[in-house]
Amino acid sequence: MSIEGERILSKMVPEVIIYYGEETGDIVQFPGEGWKEIIPNLLYQWNDELDLSGISAEHLTTFFTGMSLQEPRGVYALTEIPPVPPAVLGTNAAFLRITDTISNVPFDASISAGLSVEGLQPGYIGSTTNWDDVIMGSWREFCSNTTLSGAEGVLQPNQGGSFGSAEATASRKLYFSRILVLNLGNEGDWVSIPPCRFVAGTIIGEEKDHEYLMRLKRSSHNEQ
Repeated sequence: MSIEGERILSKMVPEVIIYYGEETGDIVQFPGEGWKEIIPNLLYQWNDELDLSGISAEHLTTFFTGMSLQEPRGVYALTEIPPVPPAVLGTNAAFLRITDTISNVPFDASISAGLSVEGLQPGYIGSTTNWDDVIMGSWREFCSNTTLSGAEGVLQPNQGGSFGSAEATASRKLYFSRILVLNLGNEGDWVSIPPCRFVAGTIIGEEKDHEYLMRLKRSSHNEQ
């Protein structure tokens, strides 16, 4: 049976609640796993991967036709605190920044910090991540609601953007990542992040030998 043709690739990110304890942010996970603390009370990350080895074994290429981030009806919530400028770091102020990516390469702590803490998006000045390594990326910053009565602590999007190359791949794996940057102001503060799902529409197909070999070379280099 041929594996060529249209395919939907997806990956679910579990919900997470992060509580600011005396010295570090304690992670409460449900219903899934995968969240890790990178920098206490600042940087948290969820990672997973999707196996494409069956496609690469047939010398086929994965072309992306559309990508999205689906979210259920959930609430981004934060301890009831006054709003602050989201760019403030290292102060007694609370904010949340979320970065979501699909990539050809796994993101270690230094890349995650560059993406989210320093705001260095791939392909821009100061970034050490290649633009074509990231297939899809988006970032959002949230601030607390202060206008709707009864919704204090509910987080609302403040600003955001997107990045990534949507480049076709011959890689054996795709890497999915959700990175949180937060600064909970005081002990006892907490933040709640609902689940989401990465969805990518693809076409699995065959390229001409030269194009495929060049793509395979780039993909192999990325995986090293």
